[in-house]
Amino acid sequence: MIEINNLHKKFGKLTVLDGLDLEIRKGGIFAILGPNGSGKTTLIKSILGMVIPNSGEIKIDGNSVLKQWDYRNQINYLPQIANFPANLTVN
Repeated sequence: MIEINNLHKKFGKLTVLDGLDLEIRKGGIFAILGPNGSGKTTLIKSILGMVIPNSGEIKIDGNSVLKQWDYRNQINYLPQIANFPANLTVN
């Protein structure tokens, strides 16, 4: 289960997530819909630990995702356009 409580994220003066509360139960199917700039990608990247929220809490199976990475082994994520850091290489 994914639990999100009072999640906030700003980029400069732009508020992207403003007190988001969300619960996704195990086995559920969930869609995130909204116009460009509404925070969909920021939410997903916050769940994955790729964006750090300004405040709020994200839990997966009751455990905070903050500085915990094992939970990501259970999540698949494929962005429409992948932007990798220039220093990332494959041997």
